[in-house]
Amino acid sequence: MISCGAAYLPVSLAEQLRSRFPGVERVNEGYGMSECTLSISMKPVPGMLEGRAKNVPGSVGILLPGVEARVVREDGQLAALNEPGELHVRSGSVALGYWKNQKATDETFKDGWLRTGDRMRINADGVLYFEDRAKDTLKVSGMQVSPTEIEETLLRHPDALIIDVSVAGVSGGRTVDERVPRAWVVLSARGKALGATEVVARLDAWIRETLSRYKWLRGGVGVVNQIPKSPTGKVLRRVLVDEYEAESGSRTARL
Repeated sequence: MISCGAAYLPVSLAEQLRSRFPGVERVNEGYGMSECTLSISMKPVPGMLEGRAKNVPGSVGILLPGVEARVVREDGQLAALNEPGELHVRSGSVALGYWKNQKATDETFKDGWLRTGDRMRINADGVLYFEDRAKDTLKVSGMQVSPTEIEETLLRHPDALIIDVSVAGVSGGRTVDERVPRAWVVLSARGKALGATEVVARLDAWIRETLSRYKWLRGGVGVVNQIPKSPTGKVLRRVLVDEYEAESGSRTARL
């Protein structure tokens, strides 16, 4: 078994990993936060709970013993099954607050619940699915847009043109504060052979064919040598956005 952590693992990437290591039966993953002593959920091993626990590809597993969870809409009401919302958890393993930071404590810990800041959904079998960080989720034309969904779609391009991708919101919407999706991609060997211009055109067409109009890459597609990540593997979307906005501002000033 191989375990993956730090960031969401797309199903396509997990399958590629397994194809390189035929002896590996499964790629395990879960979900956690430092505030919860790391772990909140984990994909079950075969036979757990007499076989009732399901190991579902694309999920982050089921809650660990002693952990309670709820999914909350933006209006504060509980979400329905399979409806995305912010995940709240409580457990004896959850921290009491942040050291000498009452403001952050009051914002994050509410009535015994930890507000994770992550958008999740839970199905009838109690399986959790990661949607995106709440702060990274975009609202375009009044609709919720998940950068993770767009990233997964790009990675599923049938021509396998890229090996890594990050999607984030940039300026360019209908209003000053509306952010539109932009993708940064790292080309595969096949993508390099085709050339950046052709790859960008194909990826843009693919998104238009497979996703709703409000999820289209109105911020464009940028080709980079690598996606910036923290030492623990978390994608640093903010670095990409800041560089793009600074470059865009420079172009506007020159014009």
